Amino acid sequence: MEFEEFLTICMDDNSKTFLLSKSDQQKKLFVDSFNLIREYFPQCDCYAINNEKGNYNHAFRFGIKTSEEIEGTPQITIKFTKEALRVSLKKGVVKEENRVLNLVTIDQLRSILDSIKSKLRHKMEGSKNTPINYFKSEKGSDMAMTNDTDKCANEMQPSPLNQILYGPPGTGKTYHTIEASVRAAEPEKYEALKRNPALSTAKSQREELIKLYKSLVDDDRIRFVTFHQSYGYEEFVEGLRALTNEEKQIEYKVLPGIFKKISDDAANTNIKKSLELNANPRIWKISIDGVKPSTVKNYCFENKVAAIGWGYTGDMAQDERSPEENAYFEGLTSQNKNTITQFCSAINEGDLLLCISSAKTIQAVGVVKGDYEYKEQGILDRNDFRHTLPVEWLKTDLDLDIYSLNGNTNLVQKTVYELDRFSEADFFQLMEKNEISFGQKPVPETKDNYVLIIDEINRGNISKIFGELITLIEPSKREGKNNLETLKVTLPHSGNPFSVPDNLYIIGTMNTADRSLAMMDTALRRRFDFIEMMPQPELFKGKEVKGIDLELLLEIMNKRIEVLYDREHTLGHAFLIPVLDALNVGGDNAQNNAFRELKNTFKNKIIPLLEEYFFEDWNKIRLVLGDNRKEKSGLKQYIFVESKNEKYNDIFGENHGLETYEDTKTTFTLADFNAQDSAWNSPKAYQAIYDDTLLKSPTSISADAGEVTSSSAQ
Repeated sequence: MEFEEFLTICMDDNSKTFLLSKSDQQKKLFVDSFNLIREYFPQCDCYAINNEKGNYNHAFRFGIKTSEEIEGTPQITIKFTKEALRVSLKKGVVKEENRVLNLVTIDQLRSILDSIKSKLRHKMEGSKNTPINYFKSEKGSDMAMTNDTDKCANEMQPSPLNQILYGPPGTGKTYHTIEASVRAAEPEKYEALKRNPALSTAKSQREELIKLYKSLVDDDRIRFVTFHQSYGYEEFVEGLRALTNEEKQIEYKVLPGIFKKISDDAANTNIKKSLELNANPRIWKISIDGVKPSTVKNYCFENKVAAIGWGYTGDMAQDERSPEENAYFEGLTSQNKNTITQFCSAINEGDLLLCISSAKTIQAVGVVKGDYEYKEQGILDRNDFRHTLPVEWLKTDLDLDIYSLNGNTNLVQKTVYELDRFSEADFFQLMEKNEISFGQKPVPETKDNYVLIIDEINRGNISKIFGELITLIEPSKREGKNNLETLKVTLPHSGNPFSVPDNLYIIGTMNTADRSLAMMDTALRRRFDFIEMMPQPELFKGKEVKGIDLELLLEIMNKRIEVLYDREHTLGHAFLIPVLDALNVGGDNAQNNAFRELKNTFKNKIIPLLEEYFFEDWNKIRLVLGDNRKEKSGLKQYIFVESKNEKYNDIFGENHGLETYEDTKTTFTLADFNAQDSAWNSPKAYQAIYDDTLLKSPTSISADAGEVTSSSAQ
């Protein structure tokens, strides 16, 4: 099979990247070796070791290894040397002096396999797995390998609780947050997805990963926020917000921010699951036949319902009711109309109901279990109590004071309304504080993981946004059964105690071109794992567009940027991914379409970014594009940024009165992207950015070789 097809069908992402970095000779020799070993031992498993990204000890083993095993039983190992391959056999298979072979030709391997075929036949009867079927490499056994240190990487490694993906623009930070967040939220499902043999390509794995990511977002287990200069503690943790009440009056309430909400949800995920609450339950106050003892109320508690009066309105779930029912409804006060409407259509399954016993206390708490139902006969002797909801009453003998929890506000006479001054997490804390449990309800042992993605984390004022919580996000200070150093703080606005649970993962992204790592808050740096993401030109290895080597193009431009500026302002590989995608589509127009994408990438992304980097210092931009070399090599028609020296006297005339140290002005002109004869339409102009051979022999270049007209390149 072809090398590209081999990578797609057999190799995991890290192995792909590793193999793409090798020479064409090594690639061919490895594929031939793989196919030959499979020819002799068709069922053998092939798996990678030292399979971490950037690990130069990456190697491949052949033997038996199931997807569940940490260690396999290898018989043959192939490792890459500087220019060839090294094949090692397990001890005892052959004589010690013949156990390691520096492979130069495939015939050498064939000779070895002939001699060991019968001896290893039963020891190579695996499941025909390839590296794509395994997540990571396995720990070394008794295979001797020169300068080889195997690591137990096949075990599921836990995600860091706090991590930041950082790097220059276009290195895939936001792209990789999907993978990082899914891995943190559902590590077992992530592992299974990576090992699934049915997902044989990176594209199919990515599609399944995105489906899993979206489902977790829909369940509110992954949430997203972007920091900016005006973002603060009030939006992130909690703060006073001005709201308009039902009487159209302005009132101020303490509302939780995204961090407090996801922390509360993570801390109470098991309670919510055991009580079968929905992802974002609303809390409702209800009075059932007043606050005094009542046979109606007792009936509701015993028969798992909640009921209110005004039954002569008819069934509120019906679009059409009788004239008498409509007349009765219209004759009610606006407050009573609102009560009926909320009870019949606003309360959802999984919401909490608190039945009050006074203006400050509640008697019962329940969970709504279904939709509104109209009962024509009413309840007991009260035939007006016809509006009902199915409710599982968890406690009916309480005398719990919620006055302080409700913002020091009495519960008003209105029969039904939402209690929005506190969350379900605050209510659960109050229950715990008063040593009230829900009794028979089983609580799962393991908690669901939650993930907060903070995009552009370095754009915000970290001290202002996190406030006193910066200490609480440390792993050792998190709330959890194994943490002895758990810290709690009292929030300044609500006065409620607060801690960060150990099942909340924080993933930040940081563009190093916006702000240097050295300028980051020291407290933030100490509490996060920083994962560098740099440009990967090797992703384009062997990919050419009209003779333009994409790998060399990106690599050489970044080398120059690193010298002129720094490595934090290099160009990410994501800029050229659309070019690669257009190329991979194939077909007769693939080259033209890919070149069009390349031109548009320079026009709309790379050139504007270079202008920003160098503050429109066009001379440095010329150096990045290699235009300075083209002038001396007779390649002026391929210059992107043309420089021109003019004397002041020629510009202004004599006696201009300008006091300067020099009398010459250098101006720069960017080649017109839309001009017919523009350098941007010539593939050779892009090649000349990195190709020294063009500079040495410009006369060998045909004037129209590979050139594209302006209309076709736009």
